[in-house]
Amino acid sequence: MPVVFAAIFILIMAFTALSGVNDGGNLVGTYLSSSRVKPFISVSLLVVSILAGPILFGTRVSHTIAVEIVNFHTAGHLVLVMALLGALLTLGVTWYLSIPTSATLALAGAMVGAVLLEGHWEWIQWGGILKVVIGLVGSVVVGFMAAYVISRFLWVVMKRFPGLGFRVGNAQWGTIVLQGLAYGANDQEKAIGLMAVLVMLVSHHTHYTVTWVAIVLPWLAWVLGLFAGGLRIAKTVSGHIFRLRDAARVSTQMGAGLTVAMAAVLGLPVSTTQTTDGSVFGTGAALNPYQVRWGTAGKFLRVWALTLPLAVALGGVVMGGARLIQAM
Repeated sequence: MPVVFAAIFILIMAFTALSGVNDGGNLVGTYLSSSRVKPFISVSLLVVSILAGPILFGTRVSHTIAVEIVNFHTAGHLVLVMALLGALLTLGVTWYLSIPTSATLALAGAMVGAVLLEGHWEWIQWGGILKVVIGLVGSVVVGFMAAYVISRFLWVVMKRFPGLGFRVGNAQWGTIVLQGLAYGANDQEKAIGLMAVLVMLVSHHTHYTVTWVAIVLPWLAWVLGLFAGGLRIAKTVSGHIFRLRDAARVSTQMGAGLTVAMAAVLGLPVSTTQTTDGSVFGTGAALNPYQVRWGTAGKFLRVWALTLPLAVALGGVVMGGARLIQAM
């Protein structure tokens, strides 16, 4: 059993590191070329804010991921291991293609696929799945609309008061912190929930509790992933949809941050990747829709649409493979 727990721990850390590559790249991509905040400062603000997010705003989303989709006390250790493997494979495929995707969809889909191959539909809690779907779909729409409205508002204000342009650009200091806090209170809590489940299994507790270990260790893995490969994704987001200037960067960050924070308060898991990309689209549509590279946007949408079935399939494949090995 200690070997199984060690394997689960390694998979959680690997999943979180890949999230740092994917999600970190999307977050950094919105201010990679900022003229007001240097990359080192912005990344430092982001990293510290992510750690503070679950401490300041609670861990409602981690409960949704850890308890409200699959009951792993009933499903067992093997299902958890295979779900993590399926999620990792899904993220690995999309990362190889240099396309930002949803860690939420990868994880939830792999959970469902692993359980289905076990033949136990009753282990799936469809209310939790519904919360995931509502959060993911809603975050894209709300992120787009929020960024669009904020961008139009700032455009009108800056046109009337040109001298405010510099101050609006300086607001990036605050929006970076907002994005980090929101991400820590939502997207990062997927890993926090998984680590909390592992702590529960090791300690044989049935009551869901989030300890400091479940917060800090995934955070360290996320930071490692960000520095290991996040910039590759950041370059895709930064220039391949819409070239962001300082004011546009503020509206994009604010729209995404507010959307993710609102979802965190409601306990709805969302994808910061999708929300940020949706906000970039909204900002571009508000300022100059003719300069938005809609071809790239369509490519992202196709990948997002494929992520869930791909994750379900890969979760089922790894579970089926594990059962075949056990039967030999």
